[in-house]
Amino acid sequence: MRAVYLLLLALLIVQATAAQTKKGKLFIIGGGEINDALRKEILTVGNWKKGDKIVAVTLASGYGDSAYTWINEDFRKVTGEDCIKFDSASVHDPLQVAALAQAKIIYLGGGDQERFMRLIQGTAVKKAIQSARNHGSLIAGTSAGASVMSERMITGNALLDSAQASTFRSLRKGNLELKEGLGLLDSVIIDQHFLVRSRYTRMLSAIMEHPNYQCLGINESTAIIVEGNTATVTGESQVVVFAKPKRVHSTSQKFLAGAVELQIYVSSEKFAIKK
Repeated sequence: MRAVYLLLLALLIVQATAAQTKKGKLFIIGGGEINDALRKEILTVGNWKKGDKIVAVTLASGYGDSAYTWINEDFRKVTGEDCIKFDSASVHDPLQVAALAQAKIIYLGGGDQERFMRLIQGTAVKKAIQSARNHGSLIAGTSAGASVMSERMITGNALLDSAQASTFRSLRKGNLELKEGLGLLDSVIIDQHFLVRSRYTRMLSAIMEHPNYQCLGINESTAIIVEGNTATVTGESQVVVFAKPKRVHSTSQKFLAGAVELQIYVSSEKFAIKK
């Protein structure tokens, strides 16, 4: 009887500890140059200390081992330690996926967010990243690694415009393509390289197609740190937030709107974020 009691007590302690675990933060970077100051901030926000594991996820990149080499060298400058590589060969390796779930910091590199999600389809990678965050790990990502964090992921593809460009040529209903992302944010759509590549039409299309969402345009060398319902801006440039469009309708596929709420934030400013 005493053994049963002790077992039940141990289970209750484990459950209580799990319930008290604070969900990890997100560090979402708009691409471009990531200097050592921003990289050190990732470590600070993630409460990293010597010996803690950083996993470099290179699934969005088409450059193979080179992508890991670049990420690893940059982090090694500020940590003195190597990152764990997580590439396309890792997605079907149970030990690698387990290491991902147990990492202190998961860093999602840039490239093509569609490639990222295609490679993990049918695997446990998405659940492993979500589990890591639920147990307090920091999830950081840049460029494609930023866009992939939301549940509804912007691909950047224009479904109606024939010419390929970094921004849309027009505001037309049905032009925006969204696909499944990692689901770390449920009601947010993220675009990156925002000001540098003038991606306003993409975000305006997003907010008019999905008026209940919050659409974030994060510029290069700039990030938001998401903790709970609050986002804090850090870095060199700005974050543009689109929300609450009014009187949206379309005529011959062309969007019309009476108003769209637009706010611009710089480093150290905070704003409420939809989860």
